[in-house]
Amino acid sequence: MSSKKVTEFHEIIDNNQLLEYIRNQEFGSPTSIQARAIPALMKDGHYQVQGKTGSGKTLAYLLPLVAKLKKLEAENHVENEAEPKAVILLPTRELAMQVFSIAKDLSHFSKLRIRKIVGGDKGRALTNVFKSKIDILITTPDRCLRTFNNSELSAANLRYVIFDEADQLLEPSFKTTVGEIAKKLVKPHMKICLVSASKPLDFDEIVAEFFPEKTFTTIGKGEENVLNHKVDTYNLSVEEDDKFLFVNEFIKKQGKRNGLIFMGNKARSKRLFEQVKQAFGSKKVFLLHKDLEAKERTAVVSDFRKSGGILVATDIFSRGIDIPHLQWVLNFDLPSEADYYLHRSGRVGRAGRPGDVFNFITSRDSKRQKNINAILGNQGRSDLKILGKMTKLRRH
Repeated sequence: MSSKKVTEFHEIIDNNQLLEYIRNQEFGSPTSIQARAIPALMKDGHYQVQGKTGSGKTLAYLLPLVAKLKKLEAENHVENEAEPKAVILLPTRELAMQVFSIAKDLSHFSKLRIRKIVGGDKGRALTNVFKSKIDILITTPDRCLRTFNNSELSAANLRYVIFDEADQLLEPSFKTTVGEIAKKLVKPHMKICLVSASKPLDFDEIVAEFFPEKTFTTIGKGEENVLNHKVDTYNLSVEEDDKFLFVNEFIKKQGKRNGLIFMGNKARSKRLFEQVKQAFGSKKVFLLHKDLEAKERTAVVSDFRKSGGILVATDIFSRGIDIPHLQWVLNFDLPSEADYYLHRSGRVGRAGRPGDVFNFITSRDSKRQKNINAILGNQGRSDLKILGKMTKLRRH
């Protein structure tokens, strides 16, 4: 590919069905990661795609995947229509549902069969998937492994496996399950794509451990997660015992703007949810944590996306989910893992939209603050460095 800047999708895509979809969605120019990833992923090989939150990574891999599957279809290389040709693996049900929604919209133009199997699916919904024609399967780790171990679906015709949010999927918490999936699904002829918004320092070593016989080409090196420069950061100094007292005042100042409050654990999120509901009866207030039933979590995300308001959540909501009308994020509790600060903050400022990030910072947060600043410092940012930027909240 030449060094000329790509300004139109037709410069990198020659599939008329995909171009019709792009026109229908009224997309403008390809984003930086799309301009680099789409032509590369049209070719054979194994790839790591790195792009910051909200940069269009999902379409960066979906469009070339669909183009390649349509080419196989045209060349009559599809053998068993009841077996998936591609698997897209995501760490949470919410992310899987979001990607499924995009892929289904795309399928109206491509005429490919998109199916999902995620945690919480059961009964007739699963039976219909197992009996139907399928091109792309979108799934989560536990459900994926169970499906193929139980021979509910066959991987015999599988050609492509995409690990979306790969940095999280290859973390210790998923290591056993994803390791078994890699052994079960990944064969010599298959092409692997790892997609992520952040890249831990030891990521290449971890990838080599999971896929020892694969050599990956990196696309978007240096474009991994950074804090959007259209996002303004405000640090609010408050003592730990006063957080629940001051949060009501904070919410009042946000007026009618839609926001997301990140909490350190489920118990604290439930406490704040009840407090905000009682104090602001006219506001739409939602609660999201991992112990909710799958249907409840899906309903919460859907309702919040439609109506706006305030969502109180744990880090289950920190990755990937796109809420276009979201205007602010409050880190009520700073995350224990520094990378999660970038993922949380990436809920605003997506696709170039402006937004605000607020941080409650206590005297106990010095270690977490230092770790977050180390990441931000590597990006030329200093958003959590107190200096003159601190606003002190006081009791009245």
